[in-house]
Amino acid sequence: MRRNLSGITEVVVSVESTKITKGLALEINVPGFQLRSDVSEKLGGTNTAPNPHDYLETALAACTAITVQMYANRKGIPLVSSDVKIKITAEGAENRIAREIRFEGELTDEQRASLLAIANKCPIHKFLSKGALIETSLVK
Repeated sequence: MRRNLSGITEVVVSVESTKITKGLALEINVPGFQLRSDVSEKLGGTNTAPNPHDYLETALAACTAITVQMYANRKGIPLVSSDVKIKITAEGAENRIAREIRFEGELTDEQRASLLAIANKCPIHKFLSKGALIETSLVK
């Protein structure tokens, strides 16, 4: 189970990936959607789709923008759009992600500060900040 952006707990639907025959490209099935992932040719892939790190960065960027827009809509803040840039800057003993946010619209400094505070409360931000225990099992 997980909480969605509006705070409602919902059942998590599984995501499955299946190897495609060329290189390391994968077809990823999310209920109702089909995505692809790959890695660079340098790593043995064909560079035909976003890599897994791209999807992690995308998840944080999308969650940030959606969370901020939902808050702005509820509070009547005239936010037109958010430009969210994410970059994994360190990976290993210490993991770091840089996030830059630009808010578009006729906003006061107070509204911008409020939106920034809410950005830090997006579910993916909170999940990544806390970390996760990954339990792996082999299925036959």
